[in-house]
Amino acid sequence: MILSQIRYRYQTLAEAFGTGWVDILLLFLFNILFLVAAFIKFNKYDVRQERKNMLKSIIRKEILSNLLSYKFSIIIILSAILILVSIFVMYRDYCLALENYQSIQSKSDYSRPIAIIRPTPLAIFAKGLDENLCRSYESEFGGQIRVGSKQQSVNNLFKLFTAPDLLYVVKVILSLCAMLFAFDMVSGEKEKGTLRQSLSNSLKRPVLIFGKWIGGFTSFTLPFFIAVLLGTIFVTLSPMVDMNPDDSLKLGLFLLGSVIYLAIFFSLGLLISCLSHRSSTSLVISLFVWTILVFLIPNLGNILARQFVRIPTVQQLELKRKQSWIKQMFEKDRADVSEHREIDNRIREENDKFTEYYRNCFNRLVKVSQNITRISPAAAFTFLATDITGTGMSEERKLKRAVLQYINILRDWDEEKGSSPVFSYQRSSIREVLSPGVLSNCLILILSNMLFLTGAYVAFLRYDVR
Repeated sequence: MILSQIRYRYQTLAEAFGTGWVDILLLFLFNILFLVAAFIKFNKYDVRQERKNMLKSIIRKEILSNLLSYKFSIIIILSAILILVSIFVMYRDYCLALENYQSIQSKSDYSRPIAIIRPTPLAIFAKGLDENLCRSYESEFGGQIRVGSKQQSVNNLFKLFTAPDLLYVVKVILSLCAMLFAFDMVSGEKEKGTLRQSLSNSLKRPVLIFGKWIGGFTSFTLPFFIAVLLGTIFVTLSPMVDMNPDDSLKLGLFLLGSVIYLAIFFSLGLLISCLSHRSSTSLVISLFVWTILVFLIPNLGNILARQFVRIPTVQQLELKRKQSWIKQMFEKDRADVSEHREIDNRIREENDKFTEYYRNCFNRLVKVSQNITRISPAAAFTFLATDITGTGMSEERKLKRAVLQYINILRDWDEEKGSSPVFSYQRSSIREVLSPGVLSNCLILILSNMLFLTGAYVAFLRYDVR
């Protein structure tokens, strides 16, 4: 009876919000239950009230000591400056992109069909491929699609350097801060002698390690939430930014993914601290591991993917297309006028074959590259954040399919019906965002967090405090 009721409630939620949304909530709930396992254990066996209050005392002590430490001061200043400056810079970039879009729309030349979409305000937080998504597309002779001559070029400085959006700040800088915040939580206390004193009483090791993690991560994320809240208020109050409820939900999911991502590196720093006996050793190992996870694996994965999947260059594709076009034009000169339409259709079919071949090769390359680089939490978080905010590879594939469909409509459009239809495009909704790719990236982050936290727990149980 109970199982049938649970199954009925799950089906009801799945029909209302989608199975992907329900599954991701369940995964996040399991992670929360894992972190508060100490509380469940205490309540189940009805241990003394002193044991229950002990964990709260450790969390309170850890938060207070962190609030008064130099690390907290540095991190709160660094987080506030970087996040607020990042949001302001990307807000100005969004305003320029929006002005560029409006100028192209008002000055469009209808002699050639143009397809262009409006920039998303979520690009302020995760720019991703939004500049590529906001390019204008034109149709040439033979049905070939090319980027329009009025292609947007908003901020040339971002071509030399990475866009300083919130995604970059969280992925690179705050992940390093998380490891530096946790690298001496155990080894540093051992050097001071306070760890041995704490465990000499009736305090249990599981209570101590969970209390340290909860108190430390809470004090670490506090500056992050304050800075993001101030930046979000600034963006939403701006008259240039029009965020709908869907965008607000996507932003909330993006921030939730950011917290899970930062928890991974915090747990990893705690694990390294539990595996070493000197804080200097923990610091060196933490910097080495952070460099591998954030920079080495994502870049190495792209290089390895190109070795497994061969993809022709754009120059090779254009050369083959040009050779095919010259051959068809020679046949057209020798053919009768009645056969010209058939030859033109043949040219379009050849162009479509070349385009489809290149697109399939490119999609295989992207898929292999993503599967390799997902080993790194930084890569998984990048894919997750850009897909949620609608600035990732999935959104670009959806846009290109829409552009191809629009061009096919224009090919078959009868001018006697009137003017050709205007290109329209709707970005992915929150239900479409929760695709298997997003859920798999979220699962990777949650499992990585659980793995490192479990490793820290087991290592601390065997840790020599002498």
